[in-house]
Amino acid sequence: MERIYNSKNKERKRYPVGPGSSIGHIRTYGGTLSALVREKRTRELLILSNNHVIANCTNGCDGRARRGDPVFHPSIGDGGRYRDIIARLYKWVPLIEGAENLVDAALAKPINRNYVFSRIIGLGDIEGEAEGKRGMRVKKVGRSSGLTCGEIIEEGFKTTITLEGRSFTFADQLVIDIPCREGDSGSIVVDNNNRAVGLLFAAQGNLGIANRIQHVTGLLGIDFTKRF
Repeated sequence: MERIYNSKNKERKRYPVGPGSSIGHIRTYGGTLSALVREKRTRELLILSNNHVIANCTNGCDGRARRGDPVFHPSIGDGGRYRDIIARLYKWVPLIEGAENLVDAALAKPINRNYVFSRIIGLGDIEGEAEGKRGMRVKKVGRSSGLTCGEIIEEGFKTTITLEGRSFTFADQLVIDIPCREGDSGSIVVDNNNRAVGLLFAAQGNLGIANRIQHVTGLLGIDFTKRF
């Protein structure tokens, strides 16, 4: 069921909300809801996206974000307001300047489980994970460009990205020849069997850059949940 709350919003608000939808921290423009996951230790149901989307590029000690901060659907950049809070910031992997980062990833806890579902819009549920390899055909659903298809063209890529005016170096990344636009950050990248292979967080030219999903799930201590 779809509810339209504000016709002036760039993205209409929908409940329940699934991967591929607009989402963002109170202090960010926003990006894409990646997936529903469960924390291995607690089995908490959580929302996955980028640190720079739902945790404001925090390293955990800089005051840019703190646990419990509101996360909106649609994002502030898409017209979200306080009535649009869908989750609270729960956990993140710190983004560290002057070091080699592996992921741009964070988690938020839904304020109501009925507000979210696990199925990727237009693709279906995530069927586990797989290692991204050069030549692998992949897909993603982003807040801005929707469903697009492409191919992994490089593994083990190292690059420096500017986020919120600060430079961060990332190592062991996947480079994907796939259409993507601003706002697609956070899109989960899957293979033709709907296995997660990467977490999109940046684009250079017509190329998307994604964290290896094994780094994301390992550092956050999560696995994917289906049919919620």
